[in-house]
Amino acid sequence: MTLAINAGDLRHRITLQSPPVGRNAVGGRSGDWVDEATVWAAAWPVSAREMLAGGQITSEVSVRFRIRYRAGVLPSWRVVWRGVAYAIVGDPIDVQGRQVVLDLMCTAGIRDGGGAA
Repeated sequence: MTLAINAGDLRHRITLQSPPVGRNAVGGRSGDWVDEATVWAAAWPVSAREMLAGGQITSEVSVRFRIRYRAGVLPSWRVVWRGVAYAIVGDPIDVQGRQVVLDLMCTAGIRDGGGAA
């Protein structure tokens, strides 16, 4: 059985970004995120939660993005959707291992890939 991707589901434009390559004086990343590709995606909100962290109420939103298969996407990258940066959590998933579609599990909020884009 071949996994088909419904083009009608791919109605959201997302940008895949890789982290800055520069380093600051203390060894942290410095510079701007690098746009690697802007692609069509399906987006499914998975969960949202609020929690107390550091004495403040914070929120976290999880979204699954499905894109056409693209080699080289790394978990250190992030997705920018509607002006919000989402960290890719874990390895991108080659659905059914057929190099047709790629699922990206992402979060924004607590670990959001560097803040608003």
